[in-house]
Parts: sequence; C-alpha cells; structure tokens
Amino acid sequence: MSQKEADPVRDTCSLTGHSGLAVGDLLYIQGGRMIYNWQIGWDGYGQNPYLRVLNLTSTVRMQDVVDDIDVIETKAAPFNWDGELMPDTRSPLFWLDTTVKKAYLALGAYMNIANTSYIANRDWNPGVPGKLWTANVKDGNILTDWTESNLKIGGRDGNLVGTAASWFDEESRMGYAFGGAYIESSEFGEPVNQLLTFNAKTGVWRNESTPFTQTASGWMHGIKLDGRTVLLAGMGVTNGQQGSVDLVRIYDTNSTQWYTQRTNGTPPENRFWSGCSVLVAAQDKSSYQIIVYGGANNDRTFGDVWALSIPSFTWMQLSDDIDSNVAAAPRYSPSCNLMKKHTMVVFGGNRVIGGSTYNYPQCDNNGRLAFFFDLNLLEWSSVVSGDEPEDYRVPQMIYESIGGDANGGATLTQPPGGFNQAGMSTVFAAFASATSATSSSPASTTTSSTETTSATSAPSSSPALSGGAIGGIAAGAVIIIALIAVGIWFYLRKRRVPREVATPLPPPPPTDPNKGWIQHPSELQGPYVQQRMELHGNYTNPVKVELPVNQPNTYSPVVQHQQVSQGLYEAPA
Repeated sequence: MSQKEADPVRDTCSLTGHSGLAVGDLLYIQGGRMIYNWQIGWDGYGQNPYLRVLNLTSTVRMQDVVDDIDVIETKAAPFNWDGELMPDTRSPLFWLDTTVKKAYLALGAYMNIANTSYIANRDWNPGVPGKLWTANVKDGNILTDWTESNLKIGGRDGNLVGTAASWFDEESRMGYAFGGAYIESSEFGEPVNQLLTFNAKTGVWRNESTPFTQTASGWMHGIKLDGRTVLLAGMGVTNGQQGSVDLVRIYDTNSTQWYTQRTNGTPPENRFWSGCSVLVAAQDKSSYQIIVYGGANNDRTFGDVWALSIPSFTWMQLSDDIDSNVAAAPRYSPSCNLMKKHTMVVFGGNRVIGGSTYNYPQCDNNGRLAFFFDLNLLEWSSVVSGDEPEDYRVPQMIYESIGGDANGGATLTQPPGGFNQAGMSTVFAAFASATSATSSSPASTTTSSTETTSATSAPSSSPALSGGAIGGIAAGAVIIIALIAVGIWFYLRKRRVPREVATPLPPPPPTDPNKGWIQHPSELQGPYVQQRMELHGNYTNPVKVELPVNQPNTYSPVVQHQQVSQGLYEAPA
C-alpha cells in the first residue's frame, strides 16, 4: 500500500530518535525517524516531518491516546509550524526558557536516508548547519511564531550534531549538550567530543572538549546546589566502547572540572542503545532520583525502570513489568518527559520483544505511542488524571536506603564508600550542609527547653556549692569537652581525607579495537567506533541507497555513508 493514504498517527509503527519538550500539560515531539506500520502492508520509513502534540490537560486514558495527539503538518494557527522549513533531524536540542517564555530548537544529527518522499509526500529537509529556531510560548502553552536565526560557535556555523544528553537550566538560562553524533546511520555514527553550552541571555554558544574523547548516546541531567550547577551523565558509548551503567560522569560548572563516580547497589544490565530518563527531586531537595527506562544491547531490549538516587549514587529497580497491557514493554530510543509532577511519559521508541535487537520493531498499533509510569505508585498506569496532581513522593525502597521519608529528609549525603575523587565532597557539600542544619534544629530546641526548666524549678534543700567551686567545675568541664571535640574532629578528618584522595579513578573502558562488542554490519561502522572526521558546512554527499522492495526481517533501514576526510574534529573554542 502507498504511504500517501497512511495516517501519521494511527498508522505509525514506531518513532525513534525524536526529542520531547513538556510545556505545562502539553508534550511536544519533534524530529526523529518514523516507520509506517509494515505489519499491515504500509510502505516507507523516513524522517519525521511532523510536530506532534500530546495534550494531558484533561484526563487521558491509554486507549484514547491516539485522539489526544495532534499532528501539525501545515503552517496554520495556533502553532504556525512550517514543516517545509523546519529541519528533519535526529535528537535535536529542544529546550524551554520559562523566564522569557521561549522555546529553542537547534541542531540534531543528519539523517542519512536516501528517500525523499516516503513520509508526508514532500521532500525531506535534512537541516542546515548554523541555525536556531525560536518559538514564543503563548496562552495555553502553545508554541507558535517560529523564527530562524544564526547559530555560530567559535565564528563558525554550528554543526548538525544530535544528542539526547542535554539539559536546560531555567534559573541561569543556560543550555548544555554532552557528546552526540553527526550521522544517523546509527546512534554512534560520527561520535563527537563536546560539551556544548548556550547562554540564552547573551545568545552565545560555546563548545568545550571533554576528557572522554567521544561520547554518543546516553543521558544527562543537571541539579542546582547552593548556586552551583552540576551535570550528571551516564550510559552510552564513550571512547568508542560500550559505557558501563555503574559509572557516572560529573561536571561542576563552577570549577569546570570533570569527575567520575562509581555507583552503588545492584545496577541495571549494561545497555548502550539509548533508553530514556527523567530527573525528579524530593520535596525538600535532599535527594534526586534519575529515573531510567528501556534501552538495548546487541542481544536484548529492555523494558525495566530503574532509579539512580543522588547524592548516594545508589541504583534501585522500580519495576520489571514488561508484560501488562499498559506497560511500555521493551524498547529503545524513545523519549521520556516528567509531567504532572510524578508521571514519566514514554513516547515512541522501537518496541522489540524477543529476538534480535536489530529486527524490525513490533508496531505500536492504533497510535499507542505514549505510555505512563506513575513514580508514586511505581507502576505503569492506564490513565493520567486531569486533576491537580499530587507532589512526588520518594519511594519507600529508596528512603529506607538513604534515610528520611516520602517527603525527603535524606540523611545519606554521599556514596556509602565515599566519593571517588578529591573535590567531589565540595561539589556535593550542599547536601551535607542541609542535613546538618536539619539535624541541629531539634538539639537547639531541647537545650532551650532544659534551660527554661532549670530556671523555674523549686529551690533544692541540698547543701549548695560555693560560687568558686561551681566556676572551677564548669571551666574544667568546658576544657575537657573542647579537647574531646578537637580529638574527634582530627580523627574523622584523618579517616575521611585519605579515603577520598586515595580512591583511584575508575578504569576507562577497554580500547582494544578487536573486541567487537557492538558489531553489526548494517547498523554500526565496525567493531570499534573510531574517531571520525569533521563535516564542515552543508554535508550533502551520503551514499544513496533505496529501500529494497522486499525488505527482510532485519532492522537495517539506514545505510552506511561515505567517510569524508576533512581534518580531525576539534571542538571550537
């Protein structure tokens, strides 16, 4: 059947590599690659040319999701989205700036797909380097009035790089993007070494190198600690090798220093194809949970849900439900967004149940592209209520490990074995300070109460000590207490500092090019993802291969591309 008659929601099989942005109760989905429902005879896969909007303002039930997704195809009110001009890229940066009521859309990876009209019956728009799109946020959380401007990094047009590891700090109005890839022949095609920053106040973009050479896929979130912005990144592919789920990379924006921290607890099984994640804070911000869903390795696709608690860096599994009729099931490359305070909305992804990760996906039939995980109940839900949502509650399994209760009050302010590197205790000092202040309040109240009781008690009939004796005893007691306190302080300092300084950095991933850890001929570029070259300007020279008429049941809808040698990639200043 021809895709000309296909409905872009009801007949979509899967949507991957897109970016999601929550604006109030509206979820915007842009970019990525879509496949029509091949299981019922639709042809075609290609770049996603639509802006999708999931409306959670009113109560939404799982079976009605298809009716609550608007597909914006033409430049019409109220969204004024011009699909002919907006780029069709993978994993673009999609950020919300609440201070000035703006949304930003930038970059994204070039999608190396030969077809030009499989989707939407129009030529696809691969994107142009050096462009930023800005929308106004109007009443009802409508993104509209999109305008184009230049995006320069170090005097050059910003290259088309896509990454899901990005975060926008609404307080400082700074955006951050970690790693990524140039080409969408896989999530690892043309990986880059970069920490990209965007100052929305000045409009200035910068690109800094990182200690990790190249990083593709994975996640990143940011937290604010006493005026300090701390970025946390994990999973993915680093230095051409599969990253480990028990390592977190940390960037302190104050000192511009990178750190690496081992996690605790039983971690998830390793996975390098990206799942997705959200960040949620305890009500008093004494702990944060990075919620991770899905992903895949060569042999298996995952549908479990995990929490990485910060600052203890402890993993805990929240759900292993992959079989219920409301679960998102195993899938990779979806998007995740936190909405309604405690609901993780999973959108799209390649749904693979059993068999090879690289098989064609089982389709999300009848437009069931959105799934809801309740972070308070720790279960997949069939409905999202339109009522005012409850606040997020820390799960019992987590607060029993880190202290406190459902509202916060965590007492574990560092990993159980201490931080891996000197300096990290300073970065995360705000957690210890908050705990210290909280624990000292009851002591002060007790002391005040004791003094009041003593002052108003009845006179004793016992013989009274002389003023000199009382003064001598008091002075001696003060001296003894002071000496004990100093001794304890030196003991703890001596015990803590060597452990923190002496703990070695976690070993880097292996770099043997013969390991063959993620080799697959049609998806990846070889057993070792070596450093590639930079693509300058408008890269428009991919190998053009049409989709075979009789597509085998091997998921390889993207093709290999020519290697363009134009000099080693260096991050611009």
